[in-house]
Amino acid sequence: MMKNILKTVAVAALVALGSEVRAAGGDEGPVVLGRGVGLFEVGGLLESDDFKDLDDWVVQLEDKEDAGKAKVEAREGKLDCFVPGVGCTVWFKKKLKTRTAITYEVVCPAPASESRDLAPSDLNQFWMATDPADAGRGLFDAERYDGGFGSYDKMHGYYASTGGGRNTTTRFRRYPRQVDGKPADHLALTGRDGQEEFMIAPDKVMKVQLVAYDEVIQYIVDGKLIYEVAPGDEVQVESRDGKGAKVSKPAVYGEEAFPSYREGFFGFRMVRTHHLYSNFRVHELKPARTKVEVDSIEELRAAGSKSNQHVVMKPGTYVLEDLINGRVGLEFTGSNNHFDLSGVTLITPLRVFQGRDVNRRRSRGGLGTIEIRGDKVSFVGATFENTYAEPLDPVIDFGSYNQNPDNYPSRGVTEMRLRGDDIRVEDCRFTVRGSYPYGYGNMYGIGDDPAVPLRKHCGILITGDRVILDGCYVKMEAFGHAIFVQGGDEIIVRNTEVEGEVRPSNDFLEENDDGDLAKRFGHRIQWPENVKGLPVCGDHMINLTEDGIRAYAGTGKMTVENCKVTKCRGGIKLYMAKSATITDSEVRDCVIQGFSIPSRGEIIRCKGNAAYGPLLYVHMDSHSSQKIDLEVLPAPHALGDHPLAAIKGQGHHIRLSSKGAVDLQRPVIIGYPMRFDYLTADFPKVPEAYEENFKRFAPDRYRATDIRLENRTAIPVVLGEQAEGNEVISDGKVRDLGRRNRHVGLVSEKN
Repeated sequence: MMKNILKTVAVAALVALGSEVRAAGGDEGPVVLGRGVGLFEVGGLLESDDFKDLDDWVVQLEDKEDAGKAKVEAREGKLDCFVPGVGCTVWFKKKLKTRTAITYEVVCPAPASESRDLAPSDLNQFWMATDPADAGRGLFDAERYDGGFGSYDKMHGYYASTGGGRNTTTRFRRYPRQVDGKPADHLALTGRDGQEEFMIAPDKVMKVQLVAYDEVIQYIVDGKLIYEVAPGDEVQVESRDGKGAKVSKPAVYGEEAFPSYREGFFGFRMVRTHHLYSNFRVHELKPARTKVEVDSIEELRAAGSKSNQHVVMKPGTYVLEDLINGRVGLEFTGSNNHFDLSGVTLITPLRVFQGRDVNRRRSRGGLGTIEIRGDKVSFVGATFENTYAEPLDPVIDFGSYNQNPDNYPSRGVTEMRLRGDDIRVEDCRFTVRGSYPYGYGNMYGIGDDPAVPLRKHCGILITGDRVILDGCYVKMEAFGHAIFVQGGDEIIVRNTEVEGEVRPSNDFLEENDDGDLAKRFGHRIQWPENVKGLPVCGDHMINLTEDGIRAYAGTGKMTVENCKVTKCRGGIKLYMAKSATITDSEVRDCVIQGFSIPSRGEIIRCKGNAAYGPLLYVHMDSHSSQKIDLEVLPAPHALGDHPLAAIKGQGHHIRLSSKGAVDLQRPVIIGYPMRFDYLTADFPKVPEAYEENFKRFAPDRYRATDIRLENRTAIPVVLGEQAEGNEVISDGKVRDLGRRNRHVGLVSEKN
């Protein structure tokens, strides 16, 4: 595949100018240049302002000596910004989404006499900008953003500038330039510096256009494509060397390294100048594909086999009554398609997945509602729901539920399978119902050699590369994973919520009717082998689904951002991926574990509780160099005797913090000579009735070495006998059963 190289920006611009397409309304609308040709077309007008007043704008003026001379006012259909000697940002109050083009006109008057503090030197702007601490209104906080240019370094968004006069810089940047008060590596294009044809022309009306179309970003002035970035481009990243000096290094632009901003605010930016802005407009950008309107399942199926389309389904509720080839309800094999199913609900009754026909037609991956096998497909807005023959919302009698075959499929089901590359699924909702068994967690098996036949029902399976899930919600009322990846690379899950179901083990212990699975197996665990035959303990919680977000072996890079998982078996479980980063995410009320990552993985600004299971679990001795920053949330409803965290491996840096009350009965355990199944808050004691199993299955590994734990909570820490050479700084008690560990705690005990 040909890479687009930004080092030859001038050539790209000339090519783009030869491919110019204008809005249907005439010369006043946005132009379509460069990568936009064939990708999008100009749609309707979304916003406009002719500056009769400043009601829709927020002005931020730098507090300097000359600030009193500055004026920002709306007059005669123009935004008049007279800012000698100071910096100024004027924000449009309405948040804008991607797939938009912002246009405006501006005149930069030459001063009557040359003045250092009032010259046409900077025509700058921010767009798709947000405050990472408050994406809604944070940019308008005058204490955080005061008009000084440096105060904006921490925000997220795009920035473009055109120089003039003594300032010869014409640039594009992707913010933030600073994180936690320190310089951050960021995309910075400077190839137009010093080129007069791209600088401010004083006293001349200039037309500026800013494009954000998913990953494609453009800065256009007077019909000239000044900067453009798109996936695969070779770009430059501004960094700092060991002495703090700026350095530039090459990178490849893509969603993994530079996630596209999907919404944010626009702001005019200037310093020591006089600008007159007018004709501010925001237009929608629509996919430049053949538009196909459908209003039936049959028409949607037909569209799914074709390519290069913008498919819009009429809002309403549709019922899938059968499967294609007895396997899947909807099969999309076409590529370069956009499916807009906003306002559409797709109902798949469980009866569709039942019967001898679907049993006979075995195929890889089982049954499903929808499978996308084409490449470069975006799928937006649909609601998926499974329904029972008779309403069961919620399931209460699990004994009876599992005895009625009408309540579950005849074999395994995955609602959505994403097998193609470069697929994006946005703003979709899933309610997944019906599985066998349901209500018993792992105790009857999860894979090979189960105690009963498994008919799992999962949410979303990803096997393609560069797949993005954004803004989705998955409600799991079945035993299966909500979102899981098997072999895909550069997978991103962001702004997505998963919610499962749990029930107290005490309810399970009361299932004594003939035919109930609990009674059939004597209320004892049947899987895995190392705990087979043990009684199910009371006063614990049982997960009814599998993991919220899961990566399997063969998965490459995986990124999870701003996601929430509640009431699942495992929360965000990525330890099998080759690399993983979890940022700004939350896990609550999960039963087996909250977070897990592979070697060199990162958990950044995340939080969660240990209500029903450990918040953090390091899976393997071989895992190393993990960086983890977790806030421990209160869990007054907690149930069970599990620890807060189980840590092993080597070279990790882990920080725990809390803002409220924490459970002092659940320790952090580092290095332990027993399986995870046997760990309790009473460590190093072995749970009652587990003694014989412990003798048979306890390993001589699970070592923890060279780990640094900064525990800024009152939670106690226990260094087990397999812990050696670790460092613990703790605000809670530290008990050391290991060797050569260094620790400072409220109370340190050396055993």
